[in-house]
Amino acid sequence: MNFTAKEDYGIRAVLDIALHRSEAPIQAREIAARQSMPEQFLEQVLATLRRAGVVRSIRGAAGGYDLARPAGRISVGDVIRALSGALVPVQCVNEADLTVCSRQESCSVSHFWAHLKDAISAVTDGTTIQDLVDHQLGVEQAMSFMMNI
Repeated sequence: MNFTAKEDYGIRAVLDIALHRSEAPIQAREIAARQSMPEQFLEQVLATLRRAGVVRSIRGAAGGYDLARPAGRISVGDVIRALSGALVPVQCVNEADLTVCSRQESCSVSHFWAHLKDAISAVTDGTTIQDLVDHQLGVEQAMSFMMNI
């Protein structure tokens, strides 16, 4: 299962905003430069995240983006779903899809896909942007310590 650049950029952009909230609002070009992303594509990703209520935009010359909620209340799953929809490996385990597979009850493969979907959701919904912030700050602190040795 592959996630696209859209999901990767979305998670990285939301993390970047969370890391630099003291400087908020943060302009897309700043995020794009720090994260080595194409600015135009990032703008599209941020617009989708804004419509989903993950980030908010502030207009004007000093405008930019900020988180719509505290980082501890935004999961990685929220970001991915905002950009790509349901986190399902195959359609037969998508509860939002009204066309149910006639073999679903007796199909071991369907059972496997459902189990995988639950595992993906557990990880993505169990990981908040604040978790990523804390990890990033720990990495930066360790790198700083190593540079001083």
